[in-house]
Amino acid sequence: MSPTDDFQTPRSPDRTGPRRIAPATPAAKSVEGRGARRGRLSPSTIAVAGVLAALGVAGFLIARIAQSGPESEVGDAVKTFVAALDSGDLTALQESTCGTLADFYQDIPPAEFADVHADAVTHGGIPVVTSIDTVQITDDSAIAQVTAHTHRDPSNESPRTFNLERIDGVWKVCDPE
Repeated sequence: MSPTDDFQTPRSPDRTGPRRIAPATPAAKSVEGRGARRGRLSPSTIAVAGVLAALGVAGFLIARIAQSGPESEVGDAVKTFVAALDSGDLTALQESTCGTLADFYQDIPPAEFADVHADAVTHGGIPVVTSIDTVQITDDSAIAQVTAHTHRDPSNESPRTFNLERIDGVWKVCDPE
């Protein structure tokens, strides 16, 4: 028998040769169907994701702490003062100011203040704070640098400064001394 004869004649059942052996159990399929490796994360990918998640949580906590610190309290005092100016709330202005500024709001009769406020609104002179940029605190004094514009000219933003004092634990806007 020649080597080519072997390829031309069918094999007899008693002849031995390579046989395919079926696996004992079928291979597990991935959830996605084809490719069991698709969808699996390597240990290094899991580690990187864990580090990123930890950094995100730390950043969130730092931001929350910063929002509740003295700088935030100063910013809140500035916002309260500006909101009271905008709305014409004389009582809030009396409560949120100190020094000669507080004296002005304490001494002005409500009807006269209403006229002054109406005039300021008519002429667009009420400031609008668009951002609180920096806050510097020294003991019970603070300076807040803000970016603001007036209702009359919203496109003309400029830096402005508010001076504050902490009186009985509460920050109040004051005239500079």
